[in-house]
Amino acid sequence: MVKKVYIKTFGCQMNVRDSEVVKGLLLAEGYKLTDDEKKADIVLFNTCSVRQHAEDKVWSALGNIGRSHKSQVTSHKLKKIETIDTGKKVIGIIGCMAQNYKKKVFQRAPNVDFIVGPSDINKIPDIIEKIVHRPSSIVHRTFCEVNDVRPEEIYHTGFREDKKHAYVVISEGCDNYCTYCVVPYVRGRLRHRPFKEILREIREAVDCGITCITLLGQNVNSYHDAGRNINFVGLLRDIACVCGIKELTFLTCHPKDTTKELFEAIRDIPVIKKSLHLPLQSGSDKILKLMNRGYTAKRYLEIVDQYRSIVYNGQISTDIIVGFPGETEEDFKKTFELFRDISFNGAFLFKYSPRPNTQAIELKDDVALEVKKRRHAELLKFQREVSKKKENRR
Repeated sequence: MVKKVYIKTFGCQMNVRDSEVVKGLLLAEGYKLTDDEKKADIVLFNTCSVRQHAEDKVWSALGNIGRSHKSQVTSHKLKKIETIDTGKKVIGIIGCMAQNYKKKVFQRAPNVDFIVGPSDINKIPDIIEKIVHRPSSIVHRTFCEVNDVRPEEIYHTGFREDKKHAYVVISEGCDNYCTYCVVPYVRGRLRHRPFKEILREIREAVDCGITCITLLGQNVNSYHDAGRNINFVGLLRDIACVCGIKELTFLTCHPKDTTKELFEAIRDIPVIKKSLHLPLQSGSDKILKLMNRGYTAKRYLEIVDQYRSIVYNGQISTDIIVGFPGETEEDFKKTFELFRDISFNGAFLFKYSPRPNTQAIELKDDVALEVKKRRHAELLKFQREVSKKKENRR
């Protein structure tokens, strides 16, 4: 019987692309995909560890599966069916939570059969095969090598959820080590994909009718193919020459690595969307230093001014974290003032939550939750007003 697989994705666009990769690999092995968890033989949760809220959703989903299975077993007993394990789902946790918690996942969720970190998703079909066909010999298989280089072929399965838009990973991992961020610990050090492989993947997508491309990386503007001496702007220019692409975007830039050359490319290359996502995180130099962001509020403002002077009517969005350890009312005031003065087109606003294995876990989480909520609400209210005004002008 053909096994059905259900995959639920939590977190960022990188996870969305990873789920596509896993689906493509499993389809190639003869599995079928289903959108109904109840009908699935194999349930995979592709997880995020960047914020506590995302993790809570995963633990809750795992608990629901456990209760569902328990009721099924009870039902089988009432009907006196001899083999009550018939229909037991294989459950896998993949992605950042698997890497961050490793075997602790099994302690909290005993119904999980295996975990796989982001660098090892190519091994998932083999692990599932062994668990399905030899359940007594392999239980709780773990693969979590954080700095493994993924085989290039996993990006060429041909499977895409969206038939007009494609996410394309250009680099994996991160070397910035922002103190609040778990990414370097769950996705490893920065590794750039070869230029020729990125172009190959994009051409394959375009050949399938895709017209919009979004390049992904924790810090896309640090991209560099040393063998060909191609930086991020060079990559953009070559991708823009691929016939059939109507729109090219990218996520995410780091302020410390942005350049005038990048802004000129956004202005001059017709297919590049005239927008920039540039995480600020805080408007306080004290907090930025504690976060290890590598720039000051003044420098960030200079970057924004340069971008707007080069890219006419260019949109800009950002990320803000409120309630980072040590953030006083004065620090928040500086964030709000800079946030107000820049007037972003959009913003993702977050309340700080301590993340295991990050440097900031050593700092005292001394901002009360009520204070975090208030600061978050103030920024959110202001951003909604700004976004509405900008939308009405269009």
